[in-house]
Amino acid sequence: MNIHPFFPALLLLASAATALAGPGSVSSSREITMGECVEEALRSNIGVAVSRSVREEVWLGISREEAAFLPRLIGDVSFGRAIGPTGSSIAGTFTIDQRIWRFDAEVTELLRSGTTLSLTFENQMLEAGSALALFNPEYWTGLTLSARHPLLKHSGKEVTEAPLRIARAEAEAGTGDWLAKVMDTVASARTSFLLFHAASREVEVRKTALSLGEQLLDQTAARIEAGFAAPSDRLYAEAAVAARKEEFLRAEASARNAEDDLKIVLGLRADQEWDERLVPVAPRDVPLPPDADDTFEEALHRRPEVSAVAARTRQAEVQEAIARNGTLPDLSLTASGGLSGYAGTPVANPLFPDGGGATDLEGGYGESLENLVSGDYYNWFVGLSTEIPWKFQRERADLARARRVLEQQRLREEELRARIRTEVRKAHRDLTSALARVDAAAASVAAARGKLQAEERKLALGSSTTTQVLEVQQDYAQALLAESRARTDAHVSQTRLWRAVGTILDKEGISVR
Repeated sequence: MNIHPFFPALLLLASAATALAGPGSVSSSREITMGECVEEALRSNIGVAVSRSVREEVWLGISREEAAFLPRLIGDVSFGRAIGPTGSSIAGTFTIDQRIWRFDAEVTELLRSGTTLSLTFENQMLEAGSALALFNPEYWTGLTLSARHPLLKHSGKEVTEAPLRIARAEAEAGTGDWLAKVMDTVASARTSFLLFHAASREVEVRKTALSLGEQLLDQTAARIEAGFAAPSDRLYAEAAVAARKEEFLRAEASARNAEDDLKIVLGLRADQEWDERLVPVAPRDVPLPPDADDTFEEALHRRPEVSAVAARTRQAEVQEAIARNGTLPDLSLTASGGLSGYAGTPVANPLFPDGGGATDLEGGYGESLENLVSGDYYNWFVGLSTEIPWKFQRERADLARARRVLEQQRLREEELRARIRTEVRKAHRDLTSALARVDAAAASVAAARGKLQAEERKLALGSSTTTQVLEVQQDYAQALLAESRARTDAHVSQTRLWRAVGTILDKEGISVR
């Protein structure tokens, strides 16, 4: 028996059969490369989409906090009427009917120093409905500029801008999380594809080994019938075929599971996409030894997790500063100054027959505005206000908590650095070891191939047995699987090294924005 020269052809046939056959009917199949897997995963992976949405959401927080320093316009228009009894004979009536029209407008703005400025413009028209009124209707206007500046608590640009700085840090951390998710998805797509390809390769090898065993079983039966072999040789061949069939079925199930794992990473959603069979195309690139730039220092510079955790540490520092400022008494300086105007239509008043001599106040709303801008009527105010919590118990608890959070965040930074260092070192060793195993496995395959050819020639000459040929066939199949695993491990180790250093996007030629 001399079957080995057809072994590569059998592997190709097994590969095609594996792509088209399987437990259950399938609608179609398509070839897919590792690069296509990466592209499809970045386009459709659900985790990437969620992470992108979260990044956009946290960036909106910056606009929200910046809006705190924009002017705010407040307006109020109202009308009121009050009819009530009066017990005064001076009023000249038993009831008073008053109507009030108001229009107020206010503009406020928070300065980055913590000062709040307000400009208020007030307008009122009153129909008094009383004999005691000097004017009916009467018009009152007022223009007031006020300022409130905190002197201790909430004072200063650092505290006032703290929410904005927190939002910016959160946006930076969100971007880092998103980039890390993108890198993880690329690495997961590559790794899942490689494992799927390795599982499919094992199916090919197991199917070919099963075919060779069946051929040997037929040849053994013919040799027994011709009297060139003992009947017990059939038992060995049948047992080997049964074991190889079991191995083939197990490998086929593992390949289907690996295919489903890859489809999850790809983010497939439609039923027809899940029914479609994928046929992995062997990677053409050859893993290379670690570069000189694949170092821990380079990883600290490139890994997005480093920038994300650093941003969260800055967040914790700002929150600690806010909590520290909160332990101060609330002391604020308040100042205001304003102008007012008044006018109206004089009415007969028994107490002031001559109208009180206020002829300059006679007129309508326009006269009231003229009196306002004349500056004859003004007001100003300066004062201090304070609020001191008893023992500052809540504020001190908030400060202690903020300090614990900051301490924990700094420990997370140290933990991340240690984890990155470990990942880089392990990936270096794994890649170096895998590349060495590839060479060793290739030599083992060559040796096993030569041994199988020799054993087949010996069997043809009658100096070997079916059992010995079965053992050599199994050794050859194991050598092929070991070589496939070594190559897969080399690719996977290179992927992990790229991810550990943070260069996986550059290596894949992917740019993000």
